[in-house]
Amino acid sequence: KIISTLFGDPLPENIWFLYLILFLFVLVLYISFQLQFSRTGRSWEAMRDDETVAQACGVNTRSYKVLAIIIGAVIAGAAGAIYASRNTYIGPGEYGFMVSVNALSVVVVGGMGSIPGTLLGALIIKGMPEFLRDLDNYRMLVFGALLVIMMVLRPEGLLPVKRRKLSVKPESIDVLKEDLRP
Repeated sequence: KIISTLFGDPLPENIWFLYLILFLFVLVLYISFQLQFSRTGRSWEAMRDDETVAQACGVNTRSYKVLAIIIGAVIAGAAGAIYASRNTYIGPGEYGFMVSVNALSVVVVGGMGSIPGTLLGALIIKGMPEFLRDLDNYRMLVFGALLVIMMVLRPEGLLPVKRRKLSVKPESIDVLKEDLRP
């Protein structure tokens, strides 16, 4: 082993899970950033904003929807394979209602469509139970109240996606007002 200790303590034998998870995380993050600024990412943005307009502009919405499902399934499958091999068991009882609520909360807090926002939302949502641990029975009530406050005060999330604004500068228009009259 190259590194057998960390601050004098021996490393656990299954430290390679951490490296595998970090590798997958960096890979997914890289692919996400690359997709965001690619033709595929722009097509997904157009479909998110208005699917009919995207179709009118020549975007094959069906194929891009299928591609989104495939990419999501590959990422979820890879993460699920790591999770199942680490826990040596996986079953339907492991994914209850709260797993879906947490996933949605990450997006609500961070900002839909924003990769840095999603990362910040994940840190907040997964770290919040530690800060609310002293509230015992009221923890879920406070968690829900914070989400409602977040949706009211910042519905776009903490780090919303920056929309590209298309505008035409008045000095770049060479048309005279007289030319516009019928």
